[in-house]
Amino acid sequence: MLDGVISGLVSGSAYAILAVCVVTLYRLVGVLNFGQAAVGAVGAYSCFALAEAGLPLPLAVLGGLVIAGAVAGLAGLAIARWFGAPSETVRAVVSVVLFVVLLAAGYRLFGDAPRVMPSLVPTTAFELAGVRISLTTVVALAAAIAIAAGLSLILRFTRAGIRLQAMSERPTTVQLLGINTRGLSLGVWAATGMLSTLALLLIAPTRNPTFESMSFLVVPALAAGLLGAFSNVWIAVLGGLSIGAIEGAGSRIDLVSDYRGAIPFVVIIAALIWMRRREVWDAAR
Repeated sequence: MLDGVISGLVSGSAYAILAVCVVTLYRLVGVLNFGQAAVGAVGAYSCFALAEAGLPLPLAVLGGLVIAGAVAGLAGLAIARWFGAPSETVRAVVSVVLFVVLLAAGYRLFGDAPRVMPSLVPTTAFELAGVRISLTTVVALAAAIAIAAGLSLILRFTRAGIRLQAMSERPTTVQLLGINTRGLSLGVWAATGMLSTLALLLIAPTRNPTFESMSFLVVPALAAGLLGAFSNVWIAVLGGLSIGAIEGAGSRIDLVSDYRGAIPFVVIIAALIWMRRREVWDAAR
């Protein structure tokens, strides 16, 4: 069981990074992006297509990150230009359209067959307390924690971070002060697109995925983000890691292994029920 939990932390780390991207984009730009993992899948598949074409893997990774950042930036530009004024619900619907468009484009460009993808991390492992732990698990977990910590530090201690928080709370005031809010929001879009690609590059070698399956990894990311009401990065990270660990443990139980994919939906339903229950309690006081 414990080895299943440990192995699940690779997936959990990817969910955590995607959840951080979802929460960050929602907090700073006001868009709940259902296409977050699809953007990352475009970058990841572009990376491996470049590698298959003969480009060295480090340059292919860089190319994939740039492509994902460009795709995310273009999506952010379109939403800011044509859907900046509508409600959050409208922007969320637009992000669903983005998800569908990227799925269709990915199917046309990359096909729907599973792919064996090279690992960015050496396939070595070590034993700790009798449990075998891969280097990929350690790197993925460290990356998730480092990204969350880095984001928290940037938002709290840098001028750009302070401007981003001000933009999310008082966008009109920030514009009157002459700050380029569109440039800031496009930067957030591009950064989250590249981080999503990094997350999927870490998890892809363990799954031999299709473009579609990678795109739907947004579901556990949304579940993790929902646990923190799409506002708390650290709860999102903890939620992503927990979902991955539970999936890993479930893979070792015969009665549960076939239903592991339902775990994020169970988390979403439980979180929604709990939030609704809290609202009822508050109204009754």
